[in-house]
Amino acid sequence: MADRRAALGAPFAAGALVVGIGLSVRSPITSVAALLPELERDFELGASGAAWLSTIPVLLFGLAAPIAPPLARRLGADRAAAVLLSALALAMLLRPLGTVPLLLGTVVVGASISLLGILTPQLVRTHLDRRHGLWSGVYTAAFGASAALGASLAVPMLSFTGDSAAIAVGLWGLPVVAAAVLAWAVLPRLSGAAARLPERSTPRGPGSILRAPRMWSVTGFFAAQALIYFALTAWLPTIAVDRGLAPSQAGLLLAWMSVAGIPAALLAPTIAAGFRTQSGVIAVVSACSVLGILGLAFAPIALAPAFVAVLGIAQSAAFGLAVGLIVARAPDAARTSAFSAVAQGAGYAVAALGPLTLGLLSSAGVPWTPLIAGLSLVAGAQLAFGLAPGRPAPRGPLASPRVPRRANRRSTAGPATTRRSP
Repeated sequence: MADRRAALGAPFAAGALVVGIGLSVRSPITSVAALLPELERDFELGASGAAWLSTIPVLLFGLAAPIAPPLARRLGADRAAAVLLSALALAMLLRPLGTVPLLLGTVVVGASISLLGILTPQLVRTHLDRRHGLWSGVYTAAFGASAALGASLAVPMLSFTGDSAAIAVGLWGLPVVAAAVLAWAVLPRLSGAAARLPERSTPRGPGSILRAPRMWSVTGFFAAQALIYFALTAWLPTIAVDRGLAPSQAGLLLAWMSVAGIPAALLAPTIAAGFRTQSGVIAVVSACSVLGILGLAFAPIALAPAFVAVLGIAQSAAFGLAVGLIVARAPDAARTSAFSAVAQGAGYAVAALGPLTLGLLSSAGVPWTPLIAGLSLVAGAQLAFGLAPGRPAPRGPLASPRVPRRANRRSTAGPATTRRSP
């Protein structure tokens, strides 16, 4: 009876951890983006230093990715998530102490967020696989809420702290401390559940993960959507201020992009998982990205909230679809972290070019309008890469209707009473 209660409780513990991670991995970035001019002033960073401050996390998203699979094998995905949330919280609390702690802390922040993002699909695949579309959406919605809170509350917190950008940024470590405490609290239940899954402890498929079906098309899709997102996250407030909005309004515009996307983040992966092919959903989302980008580039600034909302919907949906594709197209549960590491690591390495290139070109005098419009080409690449993994894989979780897939799960995993998701 105790084992049965533990088996039933593990998915809820995993869901709480997934939500906690989602709420922790974007406010460290969007709060910095909203206060970039103030941080540049307080820490004497200069324009190029500010560009690097916004680029370092994305760069670390790619550089830290190879650490994820061995970390998951050594600690387990559950314990690794708790350790990484603790490291993220500590780095955020130390960033206000000076220019060097700010930059070094941002390196740790980027690495921790990278590894948490890579391990989350494995948590979903291990503990929540039967509803992976729903939980991919829940994670993405929490992710969007974190981004919105960081962007919308950064400027009010700046006023609350007496115009100290350092303290305003450091205070965002407190919610991450709470997420770390949650992770350690649910760890025993998750570790116990993982111990009852010996069949998932070793890879079931031969060969390098680099040769896995759809590996590089999923990576390309992830890279394109991430480049657009981080380019906009880093520079949207600056662009809006340059076009005449007050800093507080500019920060709210970034928050609005995240808020507008929360329903799409929740629904897109869930809806897509219900279809045999996701190519149609990917096409619609990519078209919305192009519309929002061109509107932001060429429409009057008064219409910016409408086009930013379109972008928010498109980007949140694209990220949710990317996470869902990683979960669904990974060869098996044991290799999900490796598949995720390649897709997200290489994807983020490419995405780092977005904020850095826009920042450097803007510093060189290139107007924002052609810089923004150029992102529409990236949205076209997103569509091209997304069509292949959107189609059913030969033996992927989305390759067959739901009923046969569940029947197959019962035939290989034991009695129905051992199912682990709610």
